[in-house]
Amino acid sequence: MNVLNDFLIETKKHKHRFNLLIPVFVVLAEIFFIYGNYHGRTGLENGWMLLFYNYPIINSLFLPVAIACFASRLTDIEYKGDMLKSLYTFSTPERIFYTKYIYGVISVVLLVSMMCGSFYINCKILNFPTKFPIKYLIIFAVTNFITCLTLFTIHMILAFFYRNQAVNITVGILGSFMGLFTAFLPETIFQKILPWGSFTTSMFVRIDWDRETRVTDWILTDPSFFPTVINILWIVLLTCLTLLMLKRSSVEEKEKQKRRPVNNKISLHKRPIEVLKLKGSPAWVAFIIVPVLSAIIGTINYTGNLSILTDGWYSLWSQHTLFLCYFFMSVMIGLFAGCIWRADHAGTNMNILLTHNKASTIILGKYLATCFITSLSIIWMVVLFIISGLIVHVDGPLPSEMIGWVSVGMIASWAICAFQIFTSLVIRNLIIPIVIAFIGGLAGLVCISKDIPYLTPYSVFDAAMNRGGAGIIPSIISSGLFIALFLTLSILYLSRSDAKTQE
Repeated sequence: MNVLNDFLIETKKHKHRFNLLIPVFVVLAEIFFIYGNYHGRTGLENGWMLLFYNYPIINSLFLPVAIACFASRLTDIEYKGDMLKSLYTFSTPERIFYTKYIYGVISVVLLVSMMCGSFYINCKILNFPTKFPIKYLIIFAVTNFITCLTLFTIHMILAFFYRNQAVNITVGILGSFMGLFTAFLPETIFQKILPWGSFTTSMFVRIDWDRETRVTDWILTDPSFFPTVINILWIVLLTCLTLLMLKRSSVEEKEKQKRRPVNNKISLHKRPIEVLKLKGSPAWVAFIIVPVLSAIIGTINYTGNLSILTDGWYSLWSQHTLFLCYFFMSVMIGLFAGCIWRADHAGTNMNILLTHNKASTIILGKYLATCFITSLSIIWMVVLFIISGLIVHVDGPLPSEMIGWVSVGMIASWAICAFQIFTSLVIRNLIIPIVIAFIGGLAGLVCISKDIPYLTPYSVFDAAMNRGGAGIIPSIISSGLFIALFLTLSILYLSRSDAKTQE
């Protein structure tokens, strides 16, 4: 009975927080993504096999970030004020954690159920046959449920034991990146034991593409349950680890002041204020590691497909920027912008900040800091691109247009920074702006496919980094308008709105 009461209390905590909209949005995004790619195509008599091939790949991209955001939404409410301390006075860490875990398991069941339902929806709207062996849908549901549960366990532990939710989100971004790129590499034991990679290693439909005729066939293979067994072992191991950590947890503050010699002299920091606020934040890590992973996997994919990728440096560039610019860069900017506002949204910090600074000074300071780290990440990506090309001995000189691609892409990324600064200012939550950034990346991809690259800041950036897919002058004008618009809106909003205390 105590379990039921605890669960009812947990549901009341999340009233009006709309947590369950996250799996709903994920399923809708998958439906629109598949519909946009295959609508109007003919000759797909075995379209259901196409769906079983595409769903695991799309899940590798969408679900790690979505699950990380969901886990953070479940736990961040306890870290506001001293709520967690208050809960420990009449409950235990074990009860609190596993009540949230049960809530998450039910949500994962809902997610997988809606995913199976969306399978039939896609078959209907794309005119694919719906008569296929039901056992494959059951296998798909079971393997995806175990994989999602494994990821939820990992992110729930990170979200519960680390006060800074940026740690959890960063791991989700890196996991999504690794899971997606390993799907296009030769299958190894590493992919099978990697939880984020088991979406694709558990798939039972493979693609057979004839390079000469360019005809694609779908092959039905025997399902591999080895990754699912490994994921179950991960869940058992992580559960034991969680029990050990919960027994050692306490209500004491985690931040302990280090003993330092007394110094009566007052010294002012010479580093920018916004940089100091992110001291020790894991948001920096994503901007460094994700381009490295992109360079490694992009280079491996390039060297493994030299018979197709014959344009030298141009082909290598497309592999390095393929998913980094389309999806992950916008999410990283969203994460950084959320972290840079998080300290000011806590408690009454915004009131104090507004008593000493003008709204324009605050906005521009945060905007410049976000543009600075984003520009460094793009430069780092270019450096890795050149190093990778030299290592694999790419023939010919560097593309002369690369300076234009990078310059326009950098300006377009500043437009994304302006939008994410405005979003994180208005929405006083770390998770929702990151989700918006992820959706923005998808919207940018759709705009490019519809030949309207100047409609959103994300599409301008994607087109610019895709070997100059958009005109230089229109891209700069469009980016400038977006920057002016969102910075103006941010300054007006901060100037005319009252400072609110923490929820």
